[in-house]
Amino acid sequence: MPLDLYQLKTFFAVAQTLNYTEASRRLFLTQPAVSHAVAKLERGLKEDLFKKAGGKLSLTETGKILYKTCEAVFYELEKAEEQIAGAKKNNTGTIRLGATVEFGTTLLVKYLKGFVTKNPGVHIDFQFRHELLKPLLNDELDIIIDCKNHRADGVEKVPLFREEYAVIASAEFIKRNRIKAPADLAACNVLSLDKGAQWWGNFLNALPPSGRPELGNITEINHIRGIINAAIESLGIGFVPRYCVLKELKAKILVNVFPQLKLLEDNFYVYQKTKRAGLERHRNLVAYLKNIKATQLERA
Repeated sequence: MPLDLYQLKTFFAVAQTLNYTEASRRLFLTQPAVSHAVAKLERGLKEDLFKKAGGKLSLTETGKILYKTCEAVFYELEKAEEQIAGAKKNNTGTIRLGATVEFGTTLLVKYLKGFVTKNPGVHIDFQFRHELLKPLLNDELDIIIDCKNHRADGVEKVPLFREEYAVIASAEFIKRNRIKAPADLAACNVLSLDKGAQWWGNFLNALPPSGRPELGNITEINHIRGIINAAIESLGIGFVPRYCVLKELKAKILVNVFPQLKLLEDNFYVYQKTKRAGLERHRNLVAYLKNIKATQLERA
């Protein structure tokens, strides 16, 4: 049977999300319309494309074959649309860009002003969240910027810049708790993204084993800005990316408690699916992001 492009597009959305409701939302269709299109495609192929077990939807072997074909076909169609627009010297298209919450809201939206100005035909939608790889794999996002070192088949990784950290507290808190050395943290309240203080790993692992304090009194705050505000109010001592508190440090609202310590750093990376890396708007954005320097971000 001739394959129907509408049915294939509908199948592809369901295959990406493995959820009819989410696929209908993404396609701006009703769920019955999505179900009908997939069922019609299956009848024409005389093959099941999905199977359900334990309440979870998954692809059959035939579905997997068709999914890979759709991925290639729709990418080529998207590339052709971009080339047609490019022939008119009009670089257009949308990029769904994901980033970690604090980095995205604090700096990324400011830094991208130059890219948006130079590429008026390219529209960028932003999503800031803690979990970024899964939305990328499910095609909810086109490009993500993350400080986690992800490894996934079919995903391209480009290193950006190194992230520096700082131990922060108010002058009042430092004086009250007589903090002079890392060992003093064992006796005071510590602010952390997690109760087990794994968030403090880049600080603790920068110290010799014999000099690592046992962090016992931990207040869990699941947002970096919350940690910063709690530190300002002298509720504890925090550990955060340095770029997040540059204004507070400059205004002496907070103190960099151990500026002499060389703390471990993390890398930021940009990720995208390899098959979509050839899109011109993707190439241009990644090239722009590769020019990010930590010093530039501090001025952003």
